[in-house]
Amino acid sequence: MQKISLQTKILVLIVGLIILITISLTGLFAYYESKDIEENIGNRALNAAITLSVMPSVIEAFELENPTEVLQPIAQEIREVIGAEFIVIGNKDSIRYAHPDVEKIGKKMVGGDNNRALIHGEFYTSKAVGSLGPSLRGKAPVINENGEIIGIISVGFMLDDIRSIIFDNIKK
Repeated sequence: MQKISLQTKILVLIVGLIILITISLTGLFAYYESKDIEENIGNRALNAAITLSVMPSVIEAFELENPTEVLQPIAQEIREVIGAEFIVIGNKDSIRYAHPDVEKIGKKMVGGDNNRALIHGEFYTSKAVGSLGPSLRGKAPVINENGEIIGIISVGFMLDDIRSIIFDNIKK
């Protein structure tokens, strides 16, 4: 059996240590990059939801006999501009007035994450599984001029799309 010199042992130790540190730092940077991207997309969703929730045309549409006629085109246009997967507008009972899949209009919103907006009047982001799949959503209550919560806006980005963005950024 051949003896390994001290110089070779030290070289292997140093190379191993450099590789370990490089892998650790890469993992750490990837983690923080993913959190940053997720936070930025969540903020984009939340800001869009808040903006929609205070638009006079949106608030006034809730008083109409058929709110969908006004709300669906607004939601679709803004969804396309900001690149969101969906913008869903619902009433105080979570019944959809606007949705990218028109077949789902008139049906109850899913995901179980509307109460903070509809009951407590909060603006927030959440992760939930909705009718389109797992997503990161910005939620905002729609409040009329009397201060009553009359509906909810949900703007969402699919978690799979967010993961793709993260992996693309990490590969760069």
